[in-house]
Amino acid sequence: MPDALALWVIAALVGAAALLFLLQILMVGITFSLLYGRVKHTHSRRALFSDLPAIGVRREFVPVCRRRKLAVYHLGEENKKGLVILSHGIRDRAEGYFSEARGFLNEGYRVLLYDATGSGASSGRSQRGLPQSAIDLHRILSWAEQQPCFEGLGVYLYGHSWGGYAVCAVFCKGEHPRVKAVCSLSGFSDPSKMLFESGSTLTVHFGRFMYPALLFMQGMRFGRAMYDTAEKGIRKAKGTRFLILHAEHDQAVRLNGASVYARRAELGSEGSRVKFEVVKGRHHLNAWFSPAACERDEAFEERYRKMTGKFGFRLTEAQEEQFYADIGREERIALSEPDPAFFRRIDMFFREGI
Repeated sequence: MPDALALWVIAALVGAAALLFLLQILMVGITFSLLYGRVKHTHSRRALFSDLPAIGVRREFVPVCRRRKLAVYHLGEENKKGLVILSHGIRDRAEGYFSEARGFLNEGYRVLLYDATGSGASSGRSQRGLPQSAIDLHRILSWAEQQPCFEGLGVYLYGHSWGGYAVCAVFCKGEHPRVKAVCSLSGFSDPSKMLFESGSTLTVHFGRFMYPALLFMQGMRFGRAMYDTAEKGIRKAKGTRFLILHAEHDQAVRLNGASVYARRAELGSEGSRVKFEVVKGRHHLNAWFSPAACERDEAFEERYRKMTGKFGFRLTEAQEEQFYADIGREERIALSEPDPAFFRRIDMFFREGI
């Protein structure tokens, strides 16, 4: 009888553990779908490609595997200073980074933007997860290195947030000797640590309870790629220089949290080819805008707060659409003005040693 009771207890414990693990998987699955599901960009306060037709934009599609393709956008095809490949942030798309592209165009660079998996015009039902950005950038880089139109151009990488991780971690995927220099802005180093740091995920509330399921889900989706970090990529890219920038008041990727910037002591052995700087007085989403654009942005936020307060702090979809419809082309352009000093600093770094 005691033996039978012991077996029942063991079976109950195993069943409870299995049920708990399935609950974890369900919760992580919901989290992933909320974080990485395809976003419909129906309105914007920032300038769109169509707002500045003088800047020619040519789109084409790059096949990456069976039935899947990534959309790429060519800007400044007449520029010969070099090619900047720009990697965008999570829950965004290439057009959302038109301001940064304009900053590099003003410095004389040709720019290649692309929509990551599950973004913009690219294939995919979702952006899949944090490691995906480096996978997509590797595909785009490998394609670009074979294109005759880019022959003779030095290649440079720029990425923000999710893209800031990608431009460093991409070197875990293989060698890219044509890349002369990289600028990572407010990027994170380790995808798993970033998930726990982010206040917008369920994992921050459940901590260690979610960790086994989180590792399982990432392992199922990405295999060994889940272990690719920005720090590892920087160490592997011996012939490439890195400028690691981070916004001083960044709350999305904390300055001394999961960021690449927080790895400065560990990367000190890499010497002068890796530089770290703080963008003073800025936050996650305005580090590259001009001071005037930042002031306009604050006024815009105040208008939006008043609007939401008027309607009980939550707008209907129709009210949201109307609010953004009232933003004219000139205001969108003004709200998107790039900071010349910010891009001159990056240009200066890119040009060092040439």
